[in-house]
Amino acid sequence: MKFFTSQRLVRLQDRSNKGKFAAALEDWERAAHAYRQHLLRVRHELPGELQQLIDAIPLHDARVLDMWWGGRTHFTITLQPESDPLRLVVLTYSLMEPPAIQQDVLPESIRSEPIAWLYDELDLGTNAARRTQAFLHRILLSDGREVDLHFRKVTVKKPIPVVPASPLLATPSQVSAGSASPTSGRHSA
Repeated sequence: MKFFTSQRLVRLQDRSNKGKFAAALEDWERAAHAYRQHLLRVRHELPGELQQLIDAIPLHDARVLDMWWGGRTHFTITLQPESDPLRLVVLTYSLMEPPAIQQDVLPESIRSEPIAWLYDELDLGTNAARRTQAFLHRILLSDGREVDLHFRKVTVKKPIPVVPASPLLATPSQVSAGSASPTSGRHSA
């Protein structure tokens, strides 16, 4: 992470001294402003689906349901955003190199579970060999890991979960009857 560093976050957690906390907060706000300026500069070059996601759903504090690497180039993250818990966000990256995952970038005293998406940074990457656009996504997780993804493409899906049942899948008659299960009224044989 360049802007939302683990060191900045650690300093922000220490409230034992008002002066140090105020300085840490000011430093954090400067870093947040610098990242917003950076994002404005690179945003138009980011994949369209990421641009739409930035506008639509804040990922801060989203619950990380799973994160997996499918071999050479495939990496998927499934999130449940705090701002819209009835939907999921599934990010599927086409990687240019294996994911870089650093363990223990946060002290144990401020780590938390279940795992949440704390902060992320998007940037332009390099792909000199193929002369195509490349991107970086750096993600800081609440369990103390930092995930760095160097990718050429990403897809963003926002599905409605079926299990556990989502109220968004209920029919109007099921909602009025008080059942939000999409299988209400069905009987097993």
